[in-house]
Amino acid sequence: MSKSKSTFKLKDREKPQSQRQLKVSQIIGAAIIDCLMKGKGIDMRLIPIPLTITKVNITPDLKVANCYFLPFNTKLSEEEILKALEESRYIIRQYVTKEINLKYSPEIRFFYDQAFENAAKINLLLNKL
Repeated sequence: MSKSKSTFKLKDREKPQSQRQLKVSQIIGAAIIDCLMKGKGIDMRLIPIPLTITKVNITPDLKVANCYFLPFNTKLSEEEILKALEESRYIIRQYVTKEINLKYSPEIRFFYDQAFENAAKINLLLNKL
C-alpha cells in the first residue's frame, strides 16, 4: 500500500526568500514600474491606469518572477488589466533585461493581488463577532 500523493507536505510550503532573491525582486519591481510609467510599446489600455506592483516573488534559480499588481481608480476589470499586462509581458521583459544584469532574463508572470480584498473580508467577519 502506497501513500496518497495528495497529502500535505511541509516542504511544499512557500519558503522565505534569500537576501539575493529579495534584492533581485526589488530591482525587478522598480524596473517594471519604470517601464509602465514610460509606456513605450506597452498596451495602450495600461497607459492611463495607475498600477501598483505590490509584491514580486522570484524563484531560487532567478528564472521566474511572479509579480502581483493592484490597480487604482480604473473602470477596467482586473481581467482586462491582466490581459493587457500579459500582452505587454515581452516588452516589459525586454525592458527589465536591459535594466538588470543577470545571467538569465527572468520570465515575468502577472497576478492580481487579492490580499487587500481578503483583509477587508476578514475585518468584516471580525466586526460581525
